[in-house]
Amino acid sequence: MIWTLSGFLGLESDWDFLRRAGFQPAWRAGRPPSSDILLGYSMGGRLALRMLEEQSMQKAIIVSAGLNAPDEERRKRDEEWARRFESEEWSSLMRAWNAQPVFGSHVLERREEDYDRAELARQLREYSPAVLPPPELERIDTPVLWIAGERDAKYVEVAKRAVARLPHAEMWICPDAGHRVPWEQPEAFVARLRAFIE
Repeated sequence: MIWTLSGFLGLESDWDFLRRAGFQPAWRAGRPPSSDILLGYSMGGRLALRMLEEQSMQKAIIVSAGLNAPDEERRKRDEEWARRFESEEWSSLMRAWNAQPVFGSHVLERREEDYDRAELARQLREYSPAVLPPPELERIDTPVLWIAGERDAKYVEVAKRAVARLPHAEMWICPDAGHRVPWEQPEAFVARLRAFIE
């Protein structure tokens, strides 16, 4: 079983491609059994690292995740986004969200009816990398595969720093991908995931 922790605006259906590839993704609240595999993308990757500090898993995959650090400018940007998610017209908000340079023009369509706007604003405020404590990577004894897209330079550098600190980690830089690796290069992602897990 692969427990998936999505990034901001993530949906359970985002991981359907894993099911079609023969994996068993799980989208549940709570703590997964230590015999399972943990997969965290972006914000979900940061949350997965917090979980791994407290609980070992069979293996873990961290995708396009940052390392939390106090950053007042980032906190202010996330607060501004939270306010926009509370009040701005949805289609213009999604255009602005997807236009951020980190996504490199890759768009994931999102419908307003799939979300609770107050919950989205809460996530931006409480799970901001500027608010969460930096992970204690040296404490994580789970084998980790850290993934970043080759066009996502900031997160490639983060991956290098993280893998150097993790006791049992390897890194994969996905060719021809940006921040949204699993959806930009699903076949390559599945192949690398399979090689790591099996």
